[in-house]
Amino acid sequence: MRMRGRRLLPIAIALIVIIILCISYMATPPTSPPHPLRESRDEFLVHLPPTSDEDTQPTTAQHNAQMAAKQQSATQSEVQMGVGAALKPGPLLNLTSFDYLLASDVCRRAERELLAILIVTSYAGHDALRAAHRQAIAQSKLAEMGLQRVFLLAALPAREHFISQAQLVSEQARFGDLLQGNFIEDYRNLSYKHAMGLRWASGECQQRAKFIIKMDDDIIYDIFHLRRYLESLELSQPALTSSSTLLAGFVLDAKPPIRLQANKWFVTRQEYAHALYPAYLSGWLYITNVPTAARLVAEAERVPIFWIDDTWLTGIVRTRLGIPLQRHNNWYSANAEFLDCCVRDLKSHGYECEYFAGPNGGDAKLLVEFLHNVEKCYFDECIKRPPGKSLKQTCLATVRSPAPDHGVAHIQPLRLR
Repeated sequence: MRMRGRRLLPIAIALIVIIILCISYMATPPTSPPHPLRESRDEFLVHLPPTSDEDTQPTTAQHNAQMAAKQQSATQSEVQMGVGAALKPGPLLNLTSFDYLLASDVCRRAERELLAILIVTSYAGHDALRAAHRQAIAQSKLAEMGLQRVFLLAALPAREHFISQAQLVSEQARFGDLLQGNFIEDYRNLSYKHAMGLRWASGECQQRAKFIIKMDDDIIYDIFHLRRYLESLELSQPALTSSSTLLAGFVLDAKPPIRLQANKWFVTRQEYAHALYPAYLSGWLYITNVPTAARLVAEAERVPIFWIDDTWLTGIVRTRLGIPLQRHNNWYSANAEFLDCCVRDLKSHGYECEYFAGPNGGDAKLLVEFLHNVEKCYFDECIKRPPGKSLKQTCLATVRSPAPDHGVAHIQPLRLR
């Protein structure tokens, strides 16, 4: 009997534990349902990380945001240097829970009035491209020219495994030039990122910068030409410089929406019902100023969001305000090969480049070579291209294939034996 009792004791204890666990499970309240406002938004715009009181299990993006907040607090004096007092969290367009994960105070740290602030749209995982920008022209050299630069980022998506929020915090601690919103990195969220950059520049840099240069991180640009242009604009058209109607760049006229579903820029009639877009500026690179940017952002809050950001802000929203576009299409080349040939001709013959902006063709280092060589022209060490030596006549180059993006498979056929 004594032996049988000893054998039954573990079984009885196990049963008691199971009963306690069952009671505990039944008493636990269910997970809160999704917030009704979040569910009512357009499917392409539901990109804010869930808040802690709405989800018991945090997503990767939420975890990254929480980790960023903790690490920012630990390095606040080094990274933000009092930015929190100027950059208060608040709504951005229809995102009522918008906040900055990383903030920059490059304008307020400027020792003198800035000619321009460069806002560069960048995917958070494009650390190599941002490194190329800094290598091509450092923030200290930009400061000497009366310029400063920030990179516009969003929260890391769950699919991003090549960079972490901790790495972004470290990058910010070193350079202080990141501005990261808490909406998720997504192609259809570029309108939020674009508006965030214009709002930050027109607010944070209101008393510090005269102009705003908006560009993408994969664009080659001649910053020396841009500086000369802005300085000459101040002298030749002072009224335009200080007006609230300055938008200058590559103008795209009367472009129809793409209705082919397989295309990356496919737009449904529900998203945009008209046959043509209004004229707009290419988001590759354009120039505006603080008053104009502030008007665009304010008006954007009254207009339904459209996910093609440059078409929306510099086309649809601009048209409502009646702002004319300043055309500088001759500055731009759609061929990265021409910009590559510019570098070769500068090295070999000292010929100045015919173009001042264009895509990098998937080569992050091309910007470094380009800026290091076109700087000679800024000091009048270049010569005009002779007749018959235009790039269209002389440039021979291999067509560049863009490198695969982070997290995207690059498939190549294999010969079977």
